[in-house]
Amino acid sequence: MRLQVPPGFVITTRAYVDFMRYNQMDLYIRQQLDQVDIKNYDALLEVSGNIQHRILAAQLPPDLKAAIIDHYQLLCQHTGSPDLKVALRSSAIKEDAHASFAGQYSSFLNVPAGGILESYKSIIGCQFAPRGIFYYKDKKFHIEHMAMAVGMQAMVIARASGVAYSRDPSQPEAPHILINAVRGLGTYAVEGKVKPDTYCVSADPMMKIADLQPNQQDIMLSAHVDGWTHQEAVPTDQIGHPCLNDSTVLELATQVNRIEQHYGQPQDIEWAVDQTERLFFLQSRPLRLTPKTLPPGEIWPTRIEGHSKLFDTGTVVNRGVAAGPIYRVLNEKHMAAFPEGGVLVIRHSDPEYAILLKRAAAVVAEVGSPLSHLATVVREYNIPAIFNVTGAAGCLHDGNIVTVDGVYANIYEGRVEELLTRQLDQGSFSSTQIVQQLKDILKYVTPLHLTDPRSPSFRPSACRTLHDITRFCHEVAMQTMFNLSKDSHFSEHSAKRLVAHVPLQWWVIDLKDGIHKEHSKKTVALEDIRSIPFLALWEGMTALPWKGPPPVDTKGFLATMLKASMDPSIEPAVGKRFVDRNYILVAKNFCNVSTRLGFHFSTLESYVGDHANQNYVSFVFTGGGADDARRNRRAQLIARLIDKFGFRVEVKGNSLFARIEGYPADLIRIRLKILGHIIIHTRQLDMAMYNDRMVDWYLKENIKAIKSFIDRDNIDS
Repeated sequence: MRLQVPPGFVITTRAYVDFMRYNQMDLYIRQQLDQVDIKNYDALLEVSGNIQHRILAAQLPPDLKAAIIDHYQLLCQHTGSPDLKVALRSSAIKEDAHASFAGQYSSFLNVPAGGILESYKSIIGCQFAPRGIFYYKDKKFHIEHMAMAVGMQAMVIARASGVAYSRDPSQPEAPHILINAVRGLGTYAVEGKVKPDTYCVSADPMMKIADLQPNQQDIMLSAHVDGWTHQEAVPTDQIGHPCLNDSTVLELATQVNRIEQHYGQPQDIEWAVDQTERLFFLQSRPLRLTPKTLPPGEIWPTRIEGHSKLFDTGTVVNRGVAAGPIYRVLNEKHMAAFPEGGVLVIRHSDPEYAILLKRAAAVVAEVGSPLSHLATVVREYNIPAIFNVTGAAGCLHDGNIVTVDGVYANIYEGRVEELLTRQLDQGSFSSTQIVQQLKDILKYVTPLHLTDPRSPSFRPSACRTLHDITRFCHEVAMQTMFNLSKDSHFSEHSAKRLVAHVPLQWWVIDLKDGIHKEHSKKTVALEDIRSIPFLALWEGMTALPWKGPPPVDTKGFLATMLKASMDPSIEPAVGKRFVDRNYILVAKNFCNVSTRLGFHFSTLESYVGDHANQNYVSFVFTGGGADDARRNRRAQLIARLIDKFGFRVEVKGNSLFARIEGYPADLIRIRLKILGHIIIHTRQLDMAMYNDRMVDWYLKENIKAIKSFIDRDNIDS
């Protein structure tokens, strides 16, 4: 697009992972986060402080430290500035793609060479600030999904900067571009510390400034010549005058329009103009829109007679109406006591207050912009909000009930039922063009139709998705390996039957050093196997005897029989399925175990070695003999079980996908024992899952059983 972007480089998420593992942070952070109640602000502060202190005290891996310094020096050479100041900006895996995270993480501006390494650690630590922890847990993200990349750019010494939206959130169908601008660095714009100049540019049919609202900015954030930033007064002769000329505004709007066209969706863009009037683009993220409109024929009253109006001016940030008791948050101490359903009243729209949005009925701010970071998160939580309500914090008193009309920027005394019973038609981000396109694409990617290799429909022509293709290829590859001895002279790779005191058929193929070298029989005993992960898995599978099928009600039994009668692979009797072979690929540090237990299919793969960063377990489970609702409950039971032991888990219907990685060998072996128990002791449980209470009961029973053969200290670790 030929936009001016400051040169720089990225410290990747892999560097983040290496930093965490080098300092053995993973388990500590997980334990801290698992125990915190995000609604308890004091507890959140304590956990946040513990984690951030530990991160700041940690050491960077020597190779990572050297790589950062080397690339900074290359950047200095590229720009011709031997003492180049830089900006460090955060970017997490889930950021912008799954949620905005606007303002939830930190950036550091005008950082000198001596402050780069500590600033990097501070950005990693800011992920665990109270608002970051709250946001990540409220969105139900897993800690492994929160790896942080950091972008390092040459610093733009800005004369003016701000934010631009390629669409107006209140009327996204209109061809309007919104621009906020402040003098100096843009931090005060996105944090709502000052009221910015606001421009509305119409893009139909040609770019023209449709509206300008200059403001009385009297302070600004500036870059210090020796590095870092400081606040200073705006020169008196500039106060009240627009900080951008018309030509810069139109150039900015034109480029913003191009960026939206490039990405194919509305954008939230940060920009800066340097001392020589060059326009730079610093960041662009998807703009999340939840437009709300009046139902057809509905007229929203501008004033409700008989109700006292406390305020009738301000900027609507997110439409809607809500009522509740006033609670003013004027400092950090007030945040802990903010009540459920309160109307949040603040002086300025600092992103720090995002931590309270889950509990807030509405938001009222004395100063703030609809383009600020807090405004972005407010729209994501879909809370009525009005900014720029002058005097609100002084005139509204704690505990008084008010109704916030986020359509006409009115605040009424007491509850106004006439407004509260009205509804706005609401669009959502899920209806945007790009999301619809992704949904269409996913239809051909994620669904799995080829679940049973014994079925006549398990063939290439039946593949309907990429998931089907990979499942088919995996099964054919495994069958080829298991039949290798029939077609070649490499008899050492042939499948051997495992002789064990279990009512299942297991066949083993040795990839390398998984079986003692002197073993040459066509069967193999457990004592002949050397595979570290498989032996741990087997220990869990055999730790406790299986109690047999659970008690089944009539509906569960009939559902199983109906499924069997409709399965063309089961002929002439259902029993054929229950003696399927279960295959095991082994090496000394590796195993891949595919099990077919009745109608249940699972695949487990694991590597366990001396280097923690190479160790992993991945687990896939699907199927069942009962109806869909019961099979789905059984998948949820397994998910809840293994989630308690640190696995990343994803459930889609009756299919479950789980993974854990990066742990020392002894901890991975414990997880394999736990999975072994779960594989054996959850089979056929789908028939008993006739309500959610059964899920809870079996969850408790399995946890108790696991604790009976694994030490509590090992479980907690």
